[in-house]
Amino acid sequence: MRNKILLIEDSKVVQQMYRSKLTMEQFTVLTADNGMEAIKLLSQEKPDIILLDLMMPIMDGFKVLQVIKADPKLSGIPVLVFSAKGQPEEVEKALNLGAAGYIVKATTKPNEVIEQIRKVLSQKPKVQEITHYFIEIKENVYDVQKLASDFKLNDLKCQKCQGPLLLELIPDFSHETPWFTGRFFCQKCQA
Repeated sequence: MRNKILLIEDSKVVQQMYRSKLTMEQFTVLTADNGMEAIKLLSQEKPDIILLDLMMPIMDGFKVLQVIKADPKLSGIPVLVFSAKGQPEEVEKALNLGAAGYIVKATTKPNEVIEQIRKVLSQKPKVQEITHYFIEIKENVYDVQKLASDFKLNDLKCQKCQGPLLLELIPDFSHETPWFTGRFFCQKCQA
């Protein structure tokens, strides 16, 4: 059975070169031109591994990596960062966000990229747990009513079970200062 790989790369030339090489190496190749396209594709497809460029329009690779590793349905998919940059701080940031490895395009030959992909696939994927914070929001405190109104949150009650909504905060390491991505979440029905 062929392994399925998602190549997220905005350069059509690089994308076509690696699509051809990966296909010759018996991979099924999916491609995305930017981060938003990749996230949309991941809602329909589950690849065995992801090859991720960092510098892309619309949504950069760091944000894509964070979204993948924060989603329980996707977090087990190994992600190899595939970037033109190789500064130590960029490598460290990608690995801290849960990347399985880091490949610098300019200094790595296509055969070496294939070797890295096979190596990661042969290892049991490590799921890096990212801490999530769940916060209960009290009614009538500060701007809670405005927040509920602006986001159509039905007084911070779940639409399905009427249970209280919590605010789930996920650390976003793509910023220099402490930053979080958040969503409202019902603990009772997991929605």
